[in-house]
Amino acid sequence: MNSLTGEEIISGIAKIQADSASADRSLIVNAVRHRIDSKTVSANSVPHVGDGRLSYTASLITQGRHKFYSLTMPSEVLAECSFVLTRDEDREAGFQRYLSKERAEEIAAYLDSGLGTIPTSVILSAQPDSEFEYISKNRTVSFNKIDKAFMIIDGQHRVYGFKLAKGTMRIPVIIYSDLDRSEEAQLFIDINGKQKQVPPELLLDIKKLANTQGGTEKKIGTVFDLFDSEPGSSLLGLLSPHEKKTGFISRVTFNSAIKPLMELFGDAPPEKIYEILNPYFEAVKSAFVKISNDIEFTSPMTFRGMTAVFPEVNEKVRFRFPGEINQKSYHKYIIEILSGQKLAAFKGRQRSHAGIVSTIKDAMRPRSLF
Repeated sequence: MNSLTGEEIISGIAKIQADSASADRSLIVNAVRHRIDSKTVSANSVPHVGDGRLSYTASLITQGRHKFYSLTMPSEVLAECSFVLTRDEDREAGFQRYLSKERAEEIAAYLDSGLGTIPTSVILSAQPDSEFEYISKNRTVSFNKIDKAFMIIDGQHRVYGFKLAKGTMRIPVIIYSDLDRSEEAQLFIDINGKQKQVPPELLLDIKKLANTQGGTEKKIGTVFDLFDSEPGSSLLGLLSPHEKKTGFISRVTFNSAIKPLMELFGDAPPEKIYEILNPYFEAVKSAFVKISNDIEFTSPMTFRGMTAVFPEVNEKVRFRFPGEINQKSYHKYIIEILSGQKLAAFKGRQRSHAGIVSTIKDAMRPRSLF
């Protein structure tokens, strides 16, 4: 395997962090609340995936009233001996029922690329049938090699990815033992419920640092940087590159707004795209100030809506003001079409930019002569 560069490590960590804190975690937490209790323990024997016991060197760690063990084990062993949520459900069905196969396949492909690295620990709870034990003299843990030796507390998609991957690697794990069902459920909720998703803005910055952006994404990123740095930028002081902030346009919002226009710009370099959009955004800002004090230009939905209608507005301005495609002509046209219009879509709590797009397009239609 090739050695990893710093950028590749950053990219890999970002990918796994994004996976482990995804939005559908709440579905699993709710499932645990309903499905894990003392009644889910099966009295039947658990089928073996192989005879004998496995042993690994481990460190015993005590935190508060909990003791757990830190070690590494081969990814294929982890995949074969772990399950999701309940002991009395088929292990394979459990993976498919509660988890996204698409996300697991992405992790598997990442591992099989030869550049994959997963430094974060998978957290497990040893089950009674595993006969898990710690031998302090040798500082080792041992357990039966059975297919439901461990319940996965955190790292479900990673383990699913290990199962689908062609290759294998050593994986850091944390193992709790002697937990009852209520303690497992509480630990699951504590760990998964309190984790925060990696902000999309931060991930975009990390991707830029790791040089893993696609061609379009990279071009949009450069356009954003121009708007964030050029002295004559209409958005100077209104952008937030690294985080989501009220009153500012985040990198994620900017990307979402600009991406649908990239086909229109074709092979134009970022500098040309900046040059085309800058007078338009300046005109939108000045027009809103004149029309109403209640319209917030930096609102994500407002910015996305006004960006979405740029092609139509640009076409109308070219027709109305031949040879005068500038901030003044855009400003004059926007004022003209929005005067007397109901602007409810621009105000209050906005759930979508569709209302703004609809309002603008309706306003651009020819008005009746009678």
